[in-house]
Amino acid sequence: MSELRPPQPGDLASFGEGISCLYCGHALDKRMYFCQSCATPYKQPESVLTPIRELRPSTGELINKLAPNVKTLLLSYLAVIVGMSVILTTVAGGEHLGVHVLLMDVVLLVTTVYFSVHYWPSLLQQFKRMGFDHWAAWVGLVLLVPLLGLNYAYHDWMQSILSFEEEGGGLVSQLRKDGFTEAMLILSIAIFPAISEEIAFRGLLQHWLQVALRPMMAISVAAAMFAAVHFSMLSFPILFLAGWLLGWVKWKTGSLYPAMLIHFLHNLAVVKLFDA
Repeated sequence: MSELRPPQPGDLASFGEGISCLYCGHALDKRMYFCQSCATPYKQPESVLTPIRELRPSTGELINKLAPNVKTLLLSYLAVIVGMSVILTTVAGGEHLGVHVLLMDVVLLVTTVYFSVHYWPSLLQQFKRMGFDHWAAWVGLVLLVPLLGLNYAYHDWMQSILSFEEEGGGLVSQLRKDGFTEAMLILSIAIFPAISEEIAFRGLLQHWLQVALRPMMAISVAAAMFAAVHFSMLSFPILFLAGWLLGWVKWKTGSLYPAMLIHFLHNLAVVKLFDA
């Protein structure tokens, strides 16, 4: 008579096909990998475990890993804006607003040029392509009209419910009082931002974000960053919408020129119509 021996690891495959434990005869529960009576395993433990789903990295983790230059450029922009504001306010107080605006434009343009030269390969193809042969460029120009109307209506509504009037008028009115000519206004408010902000936020930031995120998410994150650096909670929703439209046009056309034109026309309308 052969001696009864416990199941060995090599026997596990044959055990799994039975309905009772080959060691003690107790009925087996297929939800368990061992006999509930004698604790003898009859199949591999992994066969009854729920597979562990791999945790998807967060948006921030994806950006840090796949688009690390985004953080560098954004922090540089914020440092320049905050630093220049502190310096100019300390030196001149609230006077000479025109000088403040021009110096800020120049410093931001220099910052953008620095990053453009440093990361020129990221921009090269975006400048080679004109983009106006794509239907999205013209859709963007058409959508600029309702965006301007929404901009005007939104700020008029916000001022009415908050019951305030900007002291001395808006920025454009204050710059005119400070001696700005029409050419200086257009240069400072329409031309400089259309060039430097589109290169920085659509040409570089959004371009890098699209490596880490889906296009719609990349456009939205870049638009939120664009709105945030303007430091205006009141204008944030409109700035975000404007940034989203510009980002969408840039994504569809693969070119910076249509977005630059739309940005320029938007700011030109603000100079000519909204704060005359």
